[in-house]
Amino acid sequence: MTKSSLKRSLKRIRKSKLAQVRGVDFALAMLIFIIAFSQVVLVLTNLLIPSLIQMETYSKEQDLSRLYHNVFLTEGSPSNWGQIGTASMTDFRLGLMNNQHSLDFTKVNRLVSGITSYWSLNYINVKTSYGLLNDFAIEISSPIRVSIDAYTASLGNINLYGSVKEFQTSIDDAKIWAFVIDADGSVAINSTTTQNISGSISYHSSFSTTMSDYYTIVVFAEVGEVYQDYTVMRLYKGGGLEYSEITMDYTPFVRENTDVDYSAVDVSVTRAPLSDVAKAIVVFPFEDPSVSYFIHDLQQIGSVEGEIYFGEQVAMPANGLSVVVVHERENIEYRAGYLGVPMFLRQSDGGIYGPYSDLNQQTYISETYTMNMRGLLVKCRVWYW
Repeated sequence: MTKSSLKRSLKRIRKSKLAQVRGVDFALAMLIFIIAFSQVVLVLTNLLIPSLIQMETYSKEQDLSRLYHNVFLTEGSPSNWGQIGTASMTDFRLGLMNNQHSLDFTKVNRLVSGITSYWSLNYINVKTSYGLLNDFAIEISSPIRVSIDAYTASLGNINLYGSVKEFQTSIDDAKIWAFVIDADGSVAINSTTTQNISGSISYHSSFSTTMSDYYTIVVFAEVGEVYQDYTVMRLYKGGGLEYSEITMDYTPFVRENTDVDYSAVDVSVTRAPLSDVAKAIVVFPFEDPSVSYFIHDLQQIGSVEGEIYFGEQVAMPANGLSVVVVHERENIEYRAGYLGVPMFLRQSDGGIYGPYSDLNQQTYISETYTMNMRGLLVKCRVWYW
């Protein structure tokens, strides 16, 4: 090999090795870049995902705040929509307040499940009126809870045993008013307080009344003059001697009568006629046993609501809770239903308004406040998910 050939060979070897070095450098640089870029992506992901979640949560919280304000702190549109049949309302938006900055019981009662279609509000229409994409549910209840935990009934002798609680804590010295209404419309009353009975804070109400196959029982409780609650139970004795709890036959609608200066309501219920007259029995916490309930005859009429039993300007206390029991009887046939004033929107009474059954399957946020209704403090909660 000549000297020139050797030089050319060495030159080619150097170029080849330089190329290999540059290839290795490029590969190392690319590897370093990929590792660095992946770290940047990882860091950005860890930063952005929580930020996006926070932004979504913040947006839902803003929607919830607006929803709560619209539902509980405005009169809605039109402001007197509580007195207008559902089909006749235009530009409707839900708002439960009256013009005296208190919750309007007529508007609240429009949200009760089971009332006639003339007065009931379709959830989808309410949701659409707010332009909401997500779902919501509304609850209105008392901060205290009265219950009938046990009862005995035999030969007209009825004993009720129950408690008054705030959350899970029993309340001593709560005022109790209990009513027993038989199938003939006779009313027996009893008042007492919760106290230590056999080692637990509870109440016992005892009645000696007429024998009947049906009884409607209403119990009120009051704590501190600003908290009241009620519970309603219906008993039926079949072919044997034992009574059992049964459901009501219907849910009447009770609304404020705005044409008079005193406190009065209108009562209506749509039913296939059983008799010419039904009765509305209004019970409430009383100070004077001689004025403890009112009875009003309901006439069968035809109206824009259809064929209904109707009573106008039915007397009622201006403040506090009341329960209107409607019942009708013809021979052995008997029907009854009730509505509270206001009807609480909770599972045991008027039903939580909205698709509450879907709530446990979703991530939700909620707000709860205490508001005034008929001179009482009530708990108002809205869920949004």
